[in-house]
Parts: sequence; C-alpha cells; structure tokens
Amino acid sequence: MVIKKFLYAMCMMNAAFMLTIANSWASGNHGKITYQIAITNLTPGQPITPPMAATHHSGISFFDAGDAPTPELAALAEAGDGTPMAAKLINTPGYRDAQVGSSGIGPGETGIMIIHAHSKKDHLSLGAMLGNTNDAFIALRDVALPKGNRSVTYFANAYDAGSETNDESCSTIPGPACGGAGPSPEDEGEGFVHIHNGIHGIGGLDAALYDWRNPAAQVVIKRIP
Repeated sequence: MVIKKFLYAMCMMNAAFMLTIANSWASGNHGKITYQIAITNLTPGQPITPPMAATHHSGISFFDAGDAPTPELAALAEAGDGTPMAAKLINTPGYRDAQVGSSGIGPGETGIMIIHAHSKKDHLSLGAMLGNTNDAFIALRDVALPKGNRSVTYFANAYDAGSETNDESCSTIPGPACGGAGPSPEDEGEGFVHIHNGIHGIGGLDAALYDWRNPAAQVVIKRIP
C-alpha cells in the first residue's frame, strides 16, 4: 500500500481544519437526520489522521477491546487509512452511513465532519490514527447521538490496534515526526486490541514531545438542519 504522507503534513498547516467528506457510501440523504461532529485533538504532539465515522444500530461497533485486529482496523491504525473500514461497514447489516474526512487534525486543533443517521435511536462510532505512533488510534464505540437540538460531548481514548509492535521505529511510523511506511503486514504485534500505553522513547520518538495521556480527543456531536 502506498502511504499518502501529505495527509499527515496537513495536520500541522492551519489552526483549525474543516474536514470535508471524502467518501460517502450511503445512498441518498432524503429523510435522514444530519449531524455535525467536532473533533478536538487533546494531545500535545500527535496528529490525528482523517477520521472515519459511522452511524449504526445500538449495540455494535467496528472493533471490540480484547479481540484480534481486523485488516481494516490495521489499515486505520497503522496507515491512517479509514477508507477500507468505512467501505466494510456500509456493507454490514445495521450500519447507516460511513464517512471519512479528507484532512487531519493537529494538536490543539478542531476538525468538523458531517454524517447522517436514519433514526434518533441510531448510535455513532469513530476512529482515527495518532500519526506519530506504530498503531495507536482514537476511538468512540457505540455512543448515543444527541436528542433534539442539544449537543452531546464525549472523550475518546487512544487504543492500540495490536497489529504492529510498538518499537517506535521511524521506519514504520508514517506521521510527520518520522515519515516512514505505515503498514507492516509481516508484523503481527500483540495480537489484540487494548488501551495504548503511550510513547516511551525506545526508538526514534522523543517521549517528551510525542507521549500523551487519555483522553486523546474531545468529540462534540450536534444535530443540524
């Protein structure tokens, strides 16, 4: 897979990013409910890659902690590519819409994306890579959408996809701190999804610059006309 390194460089360009819709696999928007998602990067040194968001029935999500990572989750967490996951979800029963932003979100910055739901009872899940890592990703799993005209705020932790060893080697970290290759298909990592334990400075990354503590992002969702 060819890594589009410019996506990571874009994370550092502006004070605020408007995430336009890169892909939409849901057909038509007539009769659907529209929501705005505002994602704020709370880390001091980690760019968030273009987010993948999906709406769906309650009780499902795109990953479970403790489970083995899927190839689509590995692509999202190792290369910042949410397109395979979104394409998979929109063809999975129970999912309503799947969107991928076209820009990343730098530290302290906020990005906006739009998504649709079929019902006020639908839920949302979201994921995006922390670019200066091996396979860390922020995530919300199966959270309720806001009622009426109110907004709802969630805080997203950073997970480890378990698909790549956390060697912190710049050769396998695609973010702007390193510019390495993203996917490592020959590396099976820890083999299960878990909460990420941060950067420790054992490779090419300075922990003083790139480590973080959870939550890694704030997510505000509101209904729009």
